Order: sequence, then structure tokens, then C-alpha cells
Amino acid sequence: MIERKNYAYILGVDGGASKTEAEISDANGRKITLAVSGPSNCKSVSAENAIENLNKAVFDAITDLQVSDDIYFISSCFGFAGYNNSYKDSDIYRKIVFNSKLSRYLNPGRVIICNDARIGLEAGSESKNKIIIIAGSGASCFGINENGIAAKTTGWDYILGDEGSSYQVGLKSLRAVMRAYDKRGRETSLSKTILEDLNLKEIMNLTTWAYEEPIPKFRIGALSKTVCRTAEMGDQVSIDILAEEAGEAVISVSSVANMLGFEDKKFDLIFVGGLFKCDKYFKKVLVDKIKKDFPGVSFISRVKNPVEGAIRLAVRKLED
Repeated sequence: MIERKNYAYILGVDGGASKTEAEISDANGRKITLAVSGPSNCKSVSAENAIENLNKAVFDAITDLQVSDDIYFISSCFGFAGYNNSYKDSDIYRKIVFNSKLSRYLNPGRVIICNDARIGLEAGSESKNKIIIIAGSGASCFGINENGIAAKTTGWDYILGDEGSSYQVGLKSLRAVMRAYDKRGRETSLSKTILEDLNLKEIMNLTTWAYEEPIPKFRIGALSKTVCRTAEMGDQVSIDILAEEAGEAVISVSSVANMLGFEDKKFDLIFVGGLFKCDKYFKKVLVDKIKKDFPGVSFISRVKNPVEGAIRLAVRKLED
């Protein structure tokens, strides 16, 4: 065991709809340990499960420190998918963060709780003018300009507003298969490829898969990979689904860019999420439209892990 008495650490957390990552760094932001657990978005799982998964990630990271004495996080930042600036969200997520097991490790005066788009933005670009568009299990768009003004669209989760997400692509693909089965819609190769990827024998097995028990939205979102593969096979239904959701992402980016006054300014647009791996039928559709409307844009595929943005914000909090 490493003996480090009274050693102070920084904690960064990326709490998503499919997983939670907790990183511990030194006071300068240099990474020491990283641990991963299940989802901690309490709009995708219960608050109890969110606490359980958050604690597992954080305490696994603490265990990996191999420090014999109690540690203390002098500053910390928690970026949660599903967190919005409402009183109810603030209250719920504060209870999740300051739970009975974790709270004694935290410095209450230097704890940041924010949306995961904020930490992703910080990890993706050092520009003063920047926007992040997330197209993963959920969707969100968030930006900041040189005057410190912030703007956000979508990110209201799958009922109120998750347009441009893998979930929406997956959901539309399932509905397209059922429409084709009922002869209400166009024939589509998705009727074959989805069954193959889910290892199901016939279309009616989808009803069991979808309704037998609650299915986390990231499992439906995972079907976006099938949709992209089927689009590359030339399936027009798949191509149209991806184009529709790319169009929704364009609307989100354009709204944020206009609110921040980026019409004639240079700014970075950071791509985050598995849907951007569908290059031809999703990413390119978005890029071509945004470039036409905002000539000053620079496109960035995120390289750094969003949790590094949480660490950066926590380090900056030390200056307060």
C-alpha cells in the first residue's frame, strides 16, 4: 500500500445513460485512476440504481489508488446525462451526489453538478466559441461563446426531446419493420438485418423483445449500428431514417449557434456519440448542411474522454 497522508485529490465523473466513468487526478489535473460502472442518469434508471452505480465507479477508482489513509476530494465535477437546470433536477442529483457513502469524501463548497454536455464541451475544445452535439443513446446540444453566454437545445430525454439520437434511430427502425410487416409501410432490409443482429427467428419475436420487460433505451439505441449497416447496403428506409435524425441534429446545432451569435464567427463544433460513426448517411448529411449555413465552423471529432472535461472544470473550481 502507498502511504500518503492528507493527500488531496480531484474527482471527475461522467454519468451517462449507458455507463458511469469516475476519474481521480492530482491537484494539477493529471490522471491517476479511472473506473467504470453502470448508468447513473436517473431518468434512465432509478435514483437508487444511479447512486449504486455512481458509488461503484468512484469507490473502484479509490481502491485503485492503493492509498491506506482516507482521501479527500478538494474539488469535484459530476456531469450527468438527463440533468437540466430545473429545481427538481438539481434537488434529485444533489441527493445522488451527496449520498451517505460518498458525501464525506467531498468538499461541498467545490462540487459542480452539471449536464454531461458541459463536460464534453470542455474536453472537446479550448476555443472560446464552441458547441458540442451529442448523438448517442441520448441527444443534446450545448454551446458557449466568448462572452461566457451559454445556450442549450434538446437533451430532454426520450419522451420530451431526444431527436437526433441513436435511440430515435433504433426506435424508428423497429417501427419501420412493423409497418412493413403490416403492409402499412415500405419493404425494408431492416426486416432481415434487425432479426439477424438480435438473433431472433421471426418478426413477431420483436414484440416479446420489446415488451417482455423494461428495456433500457441504450439497447434500442444500439440498433442504430444495424440501421447504418443496412443503409450501406442501399436500403432506402434506413437511409431516410438516418437523414431525418441528421436533420434534427442540424436544427439543434443551428438553434444554439444562432442564440450565441455564431452566424459570421469562427467556432468549433464537437461531435460526440456513436451515431457519428455512421459517416456517410448521418455525419456527412449534418456536416454538409452546417458548413453551408455557418462557414466559420470547424468540425472536431472528440478525442479526449468527456470525464477529462469534468476534471478540467473541477481544477478550475479551485480558483474560485
